[in-house]
Amino acid sequence: MALALLSPTSLAASKDQSRVLPEGSTATSESPLDLPGAETGSSPDQSDLTEPDPDAALDGEALDPSDVSLGEIPDIRSVELTADAARRSLDAYALIKTKYADSGLDEAINLQDFVDNDPRGREFADDIKSAGFSTADEWDLTIRSVSFAYDGIVDDATAEIEQQIKEIDADTQLARDMKDRMISSLRAMVPSENNRKVVSELMSDAGYLEKLELLGSGGEVNE
Repeated sequence: MALALLSPTSLAASKDQSRVLPEGSTATSESPLDLPGAETGSSPDQSDLTEPDPDAALDGEALDPSDVSLGEIPDIRSVELTADAARRSLDAYALIKTKYADSGLDEAINLQDFVDNDPRGREFADDIKSAGFSTADEWDLTIRSVSFAYDGIVDDATAEIEQQIKEIDADTQLARDMKDRMISSLRAMVPSENNRKVVSELMSDAGYLEKLELLGSGGEVNE
């Protein structure tokens, strides 16, 4: 899980990856950005955040969804974008993913942990503020919203997400609070018409289209 690291569409990029509850009612999810983010409860690796420990079950024995706790389900959120905020978040993304590629950012529990505890944390926070965001979490929430909107345009998984919501709501093995968390997180991944419009307009700008494509490629750079 690195900034390059930032694989923004790991939750929503494909029909399979967008599942919060896969077949068999084993709850799974990943953070939408391959970036530590306190807002989403993301994990510092690529493992499914809500998947019970496979070592806890015997070979061939199904895992019980009741083994999953509410705290293991990421609280994914999104915000309504403005063109200015979307541009600034992408500008910051392009800077950060290269500037901090060799830092401890990819190992941090979340962005605030990196700010507070890494030797380059203060520098990172200053870069975020220079981009017009008051906190790292504010930037994180904005760039994730951009990512969801971009993915919704190039590979719309709305129908699959809505189907998952129906399956979760009908699952009698899940507690109501867990259902609510999963459904809320899934709904956050479906971009609003406003966010689609903002990102669609950015796609007509060659410079920002390149940054959006980089966001969608997992942050890989052609050196």
